[in-house]
Amino acid sequence: MATVKFLIQSKNPNANIFCYFSAGRGQFYKRKTRETINPEHWNPKTGKPKNIQSAHKTTLKHIEEVKKHLSEIESFILEQYRKRDDNEMINGIWLDEIINAYYSGGRRLVQLDYLDNYLDYYKTDVLPFRKNRGKRIADATTKKQITIIGKIKDFIKSQNRRLKVSDWDVSVSNKFELFLEGQGIAKGTIGRYIKYPKTIINHAKTLNIEVNKNIDEIKGYTTETPTIFITEKELQDIQKLTFLEPQLQTAKDWLIIGFYTGQRASDLLTMTPKMFTNIDGNTFITLHQQKTKNGVLIPLHDEVKKIIDKRNGQFPPVFSDNIESAKTIFNKHLRTIAKKAQINRLEFGKKYDDETKRFIYGKYPLHEIISSHVCRRSFATHNYIKVPTPIIMAVTGHKTEKEFLNYIGKDFNDQSKEILQYWKTAQQQPEPETSTQTKTAN
Repeated sequence: MATVKFLIQSKNPNANIFCYFSAGRGQFYKRKTRETINPEHWNPKTGKPKNIQSAHKTTLKHIEEVKKHLSEIESFILEQYRKRDDNEMINGIWLDEIINAYYSGGRRLVQLDYLDNYLDYYKTDVLPFRKNRGKRIADATTKKQITIIGKIKDFIKSQNRRLKVSDWDVSVSNKFELFLEGQGIAKGTIGRYIKYPKTIINHAKTLNIEVNKNIDEIKGYTTETPTIFITEKELQDIQKLTFLEPQLQTAKDWLIIGFYTGQRASDLLTMTPKMFTNIDGNTFITLHQQKTKNGVLIPLHDEVKKIIDKRNGQFPPVFSDNIESAKTIFNKHLRTIAKKAQINRLEFGKKYDDETKRFIYGKYPLHEIISSHVCRRSFATHNYIKVPTPIIMAVTGHKTEKEFLNYIGKDFNDQSKEILQYWKTAQQQPEPETSTQTKTAN
Protein backbone atom coordinates (compact mmCIF):
# COMPACT_ATOMS: atom_id res chain seq x y z
CA MET A 1 0.00 0.00 0.00
CA ALA A 2 1.36 3.41 -0.99
CA THR A 3 1.85 5.94 1.79
CA VAL A 4 2.97 9.56 2.07
CA LYS A 5 4.68 11.12 5.08
CA PHE A 6 6.48 14.40 5.71
CA LEU A 7 9.61 15.25 7.69
CA ILE A 8 12.13 18.02 8.29
CA GLN A 9 15.90 17.61 8.49
CA SER A 10 17.03 21.00 9.74
CA LYS A 11 16.88 23.18 12.83
CA ASN A 12 16.78 26.27 10.64
CA PRO A 13 13.84 28.59 11.49
CA ASN A 14 12.67 28.07 7.90
CA ALA A 15 13.34 24.36 7.59
CA ASN A 16 12.36 22.68 4.32
CA ILE A 17 9.65 20.05 4.56
CA PHE A 18 10.45 16.82 2.71
CA CYS A 19 7.98 14.33 1.29
CA TYR A 20 8.64 10.64 2.02
CA PHE A 21 6.79 8.31 -0.37
CA SER A 22 6.58 4.53 0.02
CA ALA A 23 5.25 2.46 -2.88
CA GLY A 24 5.87 -0.93 -1.32
CA ARG A 25 8.78 -3.07 -0.17
CA GLY A 26 12.11 -1.56 -1.22
CA GLN A 27 10.43 1.43 -2.90
CA PHE A 28 11.08 4.46 -0.70
CA TYR A 29 11.64 7.90 -2.20
CA LYS A 30 12.21 11.30 -0.67
CA ARG A 31 11.98 14.72 -2.32
CA LYS A 32 11.76 18.31 -1.10
CA THR A 33 8.49 20.24 -1.19
CA ARG A 34 8.26 24.03 -1.41
CA GLU A 35 6.91 24.26 2.12
CA THR A 36 8.96 25.52 5.07
CA ILE A 37 8.30 25.62 8.83
CA ASN A 38 9.95 26.51 12.12
CA PRO A 39 11.01 23.19 13.79
CA GLU A 40 9.38 24.44 17.01
CA HIS A 41 6.04 24.17 15.24
CA TRP A 42 6.64 20.69 13.81
CA ASN A 43 5.53 17.35 15.29
CA PRO A 44 8.08 14.70 14.14
CA LYS A 45 5.83 11.84 15.38
CA THR A 46 2.81 12.78 13.24
CA GLY A 47 4.86 14.31 10.42
CA LYS A 48 2.62 17.37 10.52
CA PRO A 49 2.61 20.88 12.04
CA LYS A 50 1.64 21.05 15.70
CA ASN A 51 -1.82 22.21 16.71
CA ILE A 52 -0.79 25.56 18.14
CA GLN A 53 -3.47 27.75 19.65
CA SER A 54 -1.43 30.74 20.78
CA ALA A 55 1.00 32.54 18.48
CA HIS A 56 1.31 35.62 16.30
CA LYS A 57 -1.52 35.92 13.75
CA THR A 58 0.94 35.62 10.83
CA THR A 59 2.47 32.47 12.33
CA LEU A 60 -0.91 30.82 12.85
CA LYS A 61 -1.95 31.64 9.28
CA HIS A 62 1.30 30.17 7.90
CA ILE A 63 0.86 26.96 9.91
CA GLU A 64 -2.69 26.51 8.61
CA GLU A 65 -1.52 27.05 5.02
CA VAL A 66 1.26 24.46 5.45
CA LYS A 67 -1.27 21.95 6.88
CA LYS A 68 -3.56 22.55 3.91
CA HIS A 69 -0.78 22.22 1.32
CA LEU A 70 0.67 19.05 2.85
CA SER A 71 -2.77 17.45 2.91
CA GLU A 72 -3.33 18.39 -0.73
CA ILE A 73 0.14 17.15 -1.74
CA GLU A 74 -0.52 13.80 -0.05
CA SER A 75 -3.86 13.40 -1.86
CA PHE A 76 -2.36 14.51 -5.18
CA ILE A 77 0.55 12.05 -4.99
CA LEU A 78 -1.68 9.11 -4.06
CA GLU A 79 -4.16 10.01 -6.82
CA GLN A 80 -1.39 10.19 -9.44
CA TYR A 81 -0.03 6.88 -8.21
CA ARG A 82 -3.45 5.24 -8.57
CA LYS A 83 -3.90 6.71 -12.07
CA ARG A 84 -0.38 5.82 -13.23
CA ASP A 85 0.20 4.09 -16.56
CA ASP A 86 1.57 0.55 -16.53
CA ASN A 87 4.77 1.74 -18.18
CA GLU A 88 5.44 4.57 -15.70
CA MET A 89 8.64 4.10 -13.70
CA ILE A 90 8.03 4.98 -10.04
CA ASN A 91 11.19 6.48 -8.58
CA GLY A 92 12.55 9.69 -7.09
CA ILE A 93 12.31 11.47 -10.43
CA TRP A 94 8.63 10.53 -10.65
CA LEU A 95 7.99 11.84 -7.12
CA ASP A 96 9.79 15.10 -7.91
CA GLU A 97 7.68 15.56 -11.05
CA ILE A 98 4.45 14.95 -9.12
CA ILE A 99 5.37 17.46 -6.41
CA ASN A 100 6.26 20.09 -9.02
CA ALA A 101 3.03 19.30 -10.87
CA TYR A 102 1.07 20.06 -7.71
CA TYR A 103 2.52 23.56 -7.56
CA SER A 104 2.29 24.27 -11.30
CA GLY A 105 -1.31 23.19 -11.80
CA GLY A 106 -0.96 19.64 -13.07
CA ARG A 107 1.38 17.11 -14.57
CA ARG A 108 3.31 18.03 -17.68
CA LEU A 109 1.02 16.28 -20.15
CA VAL A 110 -2.05 17.77 -18.49
CA GLN A 111 -0.54 21.25 -18.79
CA LEU A 112 0.29 20.58 -22.45
CA ASP A 113 -3.42 20.13 -23.14
CA TYR A 114 -3.49 23.93 -23.20
CA LEU A 115 -2.47 25.36 -26.54
CA ASP A 116 -0.20 28.11 -25.21
CA ASN A 117 1.78 25.62 -23.09
CA TYR A 118 1.95 23.15 -25.95
CA LEU A 119 3.27 25.80 -28.37
CA ASP A 120 6.06 26.70 -25.94
CA TYR A 121 6.95 23.03 -25.57
CA TYR A 122 6.83 22.43 -29.34
CA LYS A 123 9.06 25.45 -30.02
CA THR A 124 11.80 24.42 -27.58
CA ASP A 125 11.57 20.61 -27.36
CA VAL A 126 10.26 19.52 -30.77
CA LEU A 127 10.93 22.01 -33.55
CA PRO A 128 14.76 22.08 -33.24
CA PHE A 129 14.79 18.31 -33.83
CA ARG A 130 12.04 17.82 -36.43
CA LYS A 131 12.96 15.85 -39.51
CA ASN A 132 11.46 15.30 -42.94
CA ARG A 133 12.35 12.12 -44.83
CA GLY A 134 15.23 11.45 -42.48
CA LYS A 135 16.75 14.94 -42.77
CA ARG A 136 16.55 17.89 -40.39
CA ILE A 137 14.00 20.39 -41.70
CA ALA A 138 15.40 23.49 -43.41
CA ASP A 139 16.22 26.59 -41.37
CA ALA A 140 13.71 28.53 -43.47
CA THR A 141 10.95 26.08 -42.45
CA THR A 142 11.96 26.37 -38.79
CA LYS A 143 11.83 30.18 -38.97
CA LYS A 144 8.45 30.02 -40.69
CA GLN A 145 7.02 27.80 -37.95
CA ILE A 146 8.41 30.08 -35.23
CA THR A 147 6.66 32.99 -36.96
CA ILE A 148 3.39 31.04 -37.05
CA ILE A 149 3.71 30.08 -33.37
CA GLY A 150 4.05 33.78 -32.55
CA LYS A 151 0.94 34.57 -34.61
CA ILE A 152 -1.07 31.80 -32.92
CA LYS A 153 -0.05 33.02 -29.44
CA ASP A 154 -1.09 36.57 -30.35
CA PHE A 155 -4.39 35.16 -31.58
CA ILE A 156 -4.90 33.22 -28.32
CA LYS A 157 -4.45 36.43 -26.32
CA SER A 158 -7.19 38.07 -28.40
CA GLN A 159 -9.73 35.43 -27.40
CA ASN A 160 -11.92 35.57 -24.29
CA ARG A 161 -11.01 32.07 -23.19
CA ARG A 162 -7.98 29.86 -22.83
CA LEU A 163 -7.79 27.46 -25.77
CA LYS A 164 -6.92 23.80 -25.54
CA VAL A 165 -5.05 21.91 -28.24
CA SER A 166 -8.26 19.99 -28.98
CA ASP A 167 -10.15 23.26 -29.62
CA TRP A 168 -8.31 23.93 -32.88
CA ASP A 169 -10.85 23.05 -35.57
CA VAL A 170 -12.18 24.66 -38.75
CA SER A 171 -14.17 27.22 -36.76
CA VAL A 172 -11.14 28.37 -34.72
CA SER A 173 -8.97 28.32 -37.86
CA ASN A 174 -11.47 30.64 -39.57
CA LYS A 175 -11.23 33.05 -36.63
CA PHE A 176 -7.44 32.84 -36.87
CA GLU A 177 -7.70 33.74 -40.56
CA LEU A 178 -9.79 36.82 -39.74
CA PHE A 179 -7.25 37.75 -37.06
CA LEU A 180 -4.44 37.60 -39.63
CA GLU A 181 -6.45 39.71 -42.06
CA GLY A 182 -6.83 42.30 -39.32
CA GLN A 183 -3.05 42.45 -39.07
CA GLY A 184 -2.85 43.51 -42.71
CA ILE A 185 -1.22 40.29 -43.90
CA ALA A 186 -1.60 39.58 -47.62
CA LYS A 187 -4.28 37.05 -48.55
CA GLY A 188 -1.81 34.75 -50.28
CA THR A 189 0.40 34.68 -47.20
CA ILE A 190 -2.61 33.92 -44.99
CA GLY A 191 -3.48 31.01 -47.30
CA ARG A 192 -0.08 29.50 -46.49
CA TYR A 193 -0.14 30.45 -42.80
CA ILE A 194 -3.37 28.64 -41.90
CA LYS A 195 -1.86 25.29 -42.95
CA TYR A 196 0.97 25.46 -40.44
CA PRO A 197 -1.06 25.21 -37.19
CA LYS A 198 -2.37 21.86 -38.44
CA THR A 199 1.20 20.58 -38.87
CA ILE A 200 2.25 21.87 -35.47
CA ILE A 201 -0.82 20.67 -33.59
CA ASN A 202 -0.99 17.24 -35.22
CA HIS A 203 2.37 16.46 -33.62
CA ALA A 204 0.61 16.55 -30.24
CA LYS A 205 -0.83 13.11 -31.04
CA THR A 206 2.65 11.64 -30.40
CA LEU A 207 2.34 12.89 -26.80
CA ASN A 208 -1.13 11.36 -26.38
CA ILE A 209 -2.61 14.86 -26.30
CA GLU A 210 -6.14 15.06 -27.65
CA VAL A 211 -6.36 16.68 -31.10
CA ASN A 212 -9.63 17.70 -32.73
CA LYS A 213 -10.85 14.93 -35.02
CA ASN A 214 -11.80 17.49 -37.70
CA ILE A 215 -8.42 19.24 -37.86
CA ASP A 216 -7.54 17.66 -41.20
CA GLU A 217 -10.49 19.48 -42.78
CA ILE A 218 -8.52 22.72 -42.47
CA LYS A 219 -7.12 23.57 -45.89
CA GLY A 220 -4.79 26.27 -47.06
CA TYR A 221 -5.29 28.11 -50.33
CA THR A 222 -3.44 30.08 -52.95
CA THR A 223 -4.28 33.35 -54.63
CA GLU A 224 -3.44 34.58 -58.09
CA THR A 225 0.35 34.71 -58.19
CA PRO A 226 2.05 37.55 -60.05
CA THR A 227 4.29 36.14 -62.78
CA ILE A 228 6.51 39.13 -63.41
CA PHE A 229 9.39 38.60 -65.81
CA ILE A 230 11.41 40.59 -68.32
CA THR A 231 11.81 39.54 -71.92
CA GLU A 232 15.10 39.04 -73.71
CA LYS A 233 14.40 42.26 -75.66
CA GLU A 234 13.90 44.21 -72.42
CA LEU A 235 17.11 42.75 -71.03
CA GLN A 236 18.93 43.90 -74.18
CA ASP A 237 17.52 47.40 -73.67
CA ILE A 238 18.93 47.35 -70.13
CA GLN A 239 22.29 46.03 -71.35
CA LYS A 240 22.61 49.04 -73.69
CA LEU A 241 22.42 51.43 -70.75
CA THR A 242 25.59 52.73 -69.12
CA PHE A 243 25.44 53.98 -65.56
CA LEU A 244 27.92 56.36 -63.99
CA GLU A 245 26.78 55.36 -60.50
CA PRO A 246 28.77 52.20 -59.59
CA GLN A 247 25.93 50.59 -57.62
CA LEU A 248 23.52 50.86 -60.55
CA GLN A 249 26.12 49.28 -62.83
CA THR A 250 26.61 46.54 -60.23
CA ALA A 251 22.84 45.95 -60.04
CA LYS A 252 22.67 45.79 -63.83
CA ASP A 253 25.40 43.12 -63.89
CA TRP A 254 23.66 41.08 -61.18
CA LEU A 255 20.40 41.28 -63.15
CA ILE A 256 22.11 39.90 -66.26
CA ILE A 257 23.74 37.12 -64.24
CA GLY A 258 20.39 36.34 -62.62
CA PHE A 259 18.62 36.24 -65.98
CA TYR A 260 21.00 33.53 -67.20
CA THR A 261 21.41 31.54 -63.96
CA GLY A 262 17.81 31.46 -62.69
CA GLN A 263 18.54 31.68 -58.97
CA ARG A 264 16.83 33.36 -56.04
CA ALA A 265 18.54 36.49 -54.74
CA SER A 266 19.66 34.62 -51.61
CA ASP A 267 21.70 32.31 -53.87
CA LEU A 268 22.49 34.78 -56.66
CA LEU A 269 24.11 37.39 -54.42
CA THR A 270 26.29 34.80 -52.69
CA MET A 271 27.92 33.45 -55.85
CA THR A 272 31.74 33.43 -55.81
CA PRO A 273 34.46 32.15 -58.19
CA LYS A 274 34.91 29.22 -55.77
CA MET A 275 31.67 27.83 -57.18
CA PHE A 276 33.15 27.42 -60.66
CA THR A 277 33.76 23.87 -61.78
CA ASN A 278 35.07 22.55 -65.09
CA ILE A 279 33.38 19.60 -66.79
CA ASP A 280 34.63 18.40 -70.18
CA GLY A 281 36.21 21.79 -70.82
CA ASN A 282 33.05 23.75 -69.96
CA THR A 283 32.57 25.98 -66.93
CA PHE A 284 29.63 25.50 -64.56
CA ILE A 285 28.47 27.18 -61.37
CA THR A 286 27.72 24.66 -58.63
CA LEU A 287 25.80 25.65 -55.51
CA HIS A 288 23.35 24.43 -52.87
CA GLN A 289 20.22 26.55 -52.77
CA GLN A 290 19.67 28.18 -49.39
CA LYS A 291 15.91 27.65 -49.29
CA THR A 292 15.63 24.06 -50.50
CA LYS A 293 19.18 22.76 -49.92
CA ASN A 294 19.02 21.44 -53.50
CA GLY A 295 22.32 21.08 -55.31
CA VAL A 296 22.24 22.69 -58.77
CA LEU A 297 24.74 22.82 -61.64
CA ILE A 298 24.40 25.89 -63.87
CA PRO A 299 26.26 26.26 -67.18
CA LEU A 300 28.14 29.54 -67.47
CA HIS A 301 26.38 31.57 -70.17
CA ASP A 302 28.51 33.74 -72.49
CA GLU A 303 26.82 36.91 -71.17
CA VAL A 304 27.72 35.93 -67.61
CA LYS A 305 31.27 35.11 -68.69
CA LYS A 306 31.62 38.60 -70.19
CA ILE A 307 30.79 40.15 -66.81
CA ILE A 308 33.15 37.84 -64.94
CA ASP A 309 35.97 38.58 -67.42
CA LYS A 310 35.28 42.32 -67.21
CA ARG A 311 35.63 42.09 -63.43
CA ASN A 312 38.92 40.15 -63.57
CA GLY A 313 37.41 36.78 -62.80
CA GLN A 314 35.18 38.03 -59.99
CA PHE A 315 31.43 38.36 -59.52
CA PRO A 316 30.11 41.88 -58.91
CA PRO A 317 30.37 43.11 -55.31
CA VAL A 318 27.34 42.67 -53.05
CA PHE A 319 25.52 45.67 -51.64
CA SER A 320 25.74 44.59 -47.99
CA ASP A 321 27.15 41.78 -45.86
CA ASN A 322 23.60 41.19 -44.64
CA ILE A 323 21.78 39.27 -47.38
CA GLU A 324 18.35 40.77 -46.54
CA SER A 325 19.77 44.30 -46.73
CA ALA A 326 21.54 43.38 -49.97
CA LYS A 327 18.24 42.21 -51.49
CA THR A 328 16.48 45.41 -50.41
CA ILE A 329 19.16 47.57 -52.05
CA PHE A 330 19.16 45.38 -55.17
CA ASN A 331 15.37 45.76 -55.49
CA LYS A 332 15.61 49.54 -55.19
CA HIS A 333 18.27 49.73 -57.93
CA LEU A 334 16.31 47.35 -60.19
CA ARG A 335 13.35 49.73 -60.17
CA THR A 336 15.62 52.62 -61.11
CA ILE A 337 17.24 50.62 -63.92
CA ALA A 338 13.90 49.39 -65.31
CA LYS A 339 12.50 52.92 -65.27
CA LYS A 340 15.51 54.28 -67.17
CA ALA A 341 15.09 51.45 -69.69
CA GLN A 342 11.42 52.53 -70.04
CA ILE A 343 10.01 49.13 -69.16
CA ASN A 344 6.51 50.47 -68.57
CA ARG A 345 4.17 47.67 -69.66
CA LEU A 346 1.39 47.03 -67.14
CA GLU A 347 1.66 43.84 -65.12
CA PHE A 348 -0.32 42.32 -62.28
CA GLY A 349 1.69 42.51 -59.10
CA LYS A 350 1.88 43.86 -55.56
CA LYS A 351 3.03 47.27 -54.39
CA TYR A 352 3.62 48.36 -50.81
CA ASP A 353 1.30 51.08 -49.57
CA ASP A 354 2.91 53.32 -46.93
CA GLU A 355 -0.46 54.45 -45.56
CA THR A 356 -2.06 51.03 -45.01
CA LYS A 357 1.31 49.37 -44.31
CA ARG A 358 0.39 46.43 -46.55
CA PHE A 359 0.87 45.22 -50.11
CA ILE A 360 -1.87 46.12 -52.59
CA TYR A 361 -2.37 43.88 -55.63
CA GLY A 362 -3.20 45.42 -58.97
CA LYS A 363 -1.91 46.46 -62.41
CA TYR A 364 1.24 48.57 -62.27
CA PRO A 365 4.00 49.64 -64.67
CA LEU A 366 6.59 46.88 -64.47
CA HIS A 367 9.36 49.25 -63.35
CA GLU A 368 7.35 50.02 -60.19
CA ILE A 369 7.00 46.40 -59.03
CA ILE A 370 10.13 44.71 -60.36
CA SER A 371 12.21 42.90 -57.73
CA SER A 372 15.11 40.47 -57.49
CA HIS A 373 12.78 37.52 -58.03
CA VAL A 374 12.42 38.62 -61.65
CA CYS A 375 15.77 36.91 -62.29
CA ARG A 376 14.63 33.38 -61.53
CA ARG A 377 11.20 33.81 -63.11
CA SER A 378 12.64 35.37 -66.27
CA PHE A 379 15.08 32.51 -66.65
CA ALA A 380 12.27 29.96 -66.32
CA THR A 381 9.90 31.83 -68.66
CA HIS A 382 12.55 32.67 -71.27
CA ASN A 383 13.75 29.06 -71.56
CA TYR A 384 10.30 27.46 -71.44
CA ILE A 385 9.67 25.36 -74.59
CA LYS A 386 13.12 26.26 -75.96
CA VAL A 387 14.72 23.97 -73.40
CA PRO A 388 13.17 20.72 -72.06
CA THR A 389 11.28 21.52 -68.87
CA PRO A 390 13.16 18.97 -66.67
CA ILE A 391 16.44 20.68 -67.62
CA ILE A 392 15.09 24.11 -66.60
CA MET A 393 13.78 22.61 -63.35
CA ALA A 394 17.22 21.17 -62.62
CA VAL A 395 18.53 24.75 -62.53
CA THR A 396 15.59 26.50 -60.82
CA GLY A 397 15.18 23.70 -58.27
CA HIS A 398 11.46 23.04 -58.85
CA LYS A 399 10.40 19.56 -57.74
CA THR A 400 7.38 18.93 -59.98
CA GLU A 401 6.31 20.08 -63.45
CA LYS A 402 2.98 21.27 -62.03
CA GLU A 403 4.83 23.46 -59.53
CA PHE A 404 7.06 24.81 -62.30
CA LEU A 405 4.16 25.62 -64.66
CA ASN A 406 2.30 27.39 -61.89
CA TYR A 407 5.44 29.36 -61.13
CA ILE A 408 5.64 30.79 -64.66
CA GLY A 409 1.87 31.25 -64.93
CA LYS A 410 1.20 28.36 -67.29
CA ASP A 411 -0.94 25.26 -67.11
CA PHE A 412 -0.92 22.03 -69.09
CA ASN A 413 -3.29 23.51 -71.70
CA ASP A 414 -0.83 26.37 -72.28
CA GLN A 415 1.93 23.81 -72.63
CA SER A 416 0.04 21.93 -75.34
CA LYS A 417 -0.58 25.18 -77.24
CA GLU A 418 3.10 26.09 -77.00
CA ILE A 419 4.11 22.70 -78.39
CA LEU A 420 1.63 23.09 -81.27
CA GLN A 421 3.06 26.53 -82.09
CA TYR A 422 6.57 25.08 -81.90
CA TRP A 423 5.61 22.39 -84.42
CA LYS A 424 4.01 24.91 -86.78
CA THR A 425 7.12 27.05 -86.70
CA ALA A 426 9.31 24.03 -87.39
CA GLN A 427 7.11 23.02 -90.35
CA GLN A 428 7.58 26.44 -91.93
CA GLN A 429 11.34 25.97 -92.00
CA PRO A 430 12.64 24.88 -95.46
CA GLU A 431 13.61 21.25 -95.74
CA PRO A 432 17.38 20.75 -96.04
CA GLU A 433 18.46 19.84 -99.59
CA THR A 434 19.46 16.24 -100.07
CA SER A 435 21.77 15.14 -102.83
CA THR A 436 20.37 12.80 -105.47
CA GLN A 437 23.82 11.91 -106.77
CA THR A 438 24.45 8.19 -106.64
CA LYS A 439 27.72 7.10 -105.21
CA THR A 440 29.41 3.97 -106.45
CA ALA A 441 30.93 1.78 -103.88
CA ASN A 442 34.16 0.11 -104.90
